[in-house]
Amino acid sequence: MPRLPGLMKTIAGGERPLPHISFFLRTSHVSKPVVALIDTGSSSTVLSPSDILSSRMPISKMQSGPSVRLGGLTFFNHSLGPASMTFKTEKNEPFKADLPNIGALVPTKLDQKTRDEVKLYPSIIGMDFLEHQRLALYYNPSAKIIYLESVSVVKDTE
Repeated sequence: MPRLPGLMKTIAGGERPLPHISFFLRTSHVSKPVVALIDTGSSSTVLSPSDILSSRMPISKMQSGPSVRLGGLTFFNHSLGPASMTFKTEKNEPFKADLPNIGALVPTKLDQKTRDEVKLYPSIIGMDFLEHQRLALYYNPSAKIIYLESVSVVKDTE
């Protein structure tokens, strides 16, 4: 598999840029371009509240699923079901990847104050996606190099 180049982007005015990747997302609920933080500390791939709201999904009807904490707030990880994601390779060719389930980060409170607070929360590519696609993240911040690359799985025979 070819390399999938990433980009460096700050979050909410942060000082350090973090690894992100852009792709086109298709689910039964939404079709849209997404830029997501590649977060190896996150177990799940999720859409941000902003991506949910910009796609006009009924966020008030999506307050279900397991709860997760992120950035001091509590969210529901609402299941959107299977997702198809299309990335561009370093040769600008399409690379299609499927994920059995993608979540939506839905705040447990939907008041205006909370909506304003979560506007800058990113969508996230989590470990579920990296494991399902057998991808590894290469990130060298000093050289500003980011990419995802296929890895072969070697089983320990001992």
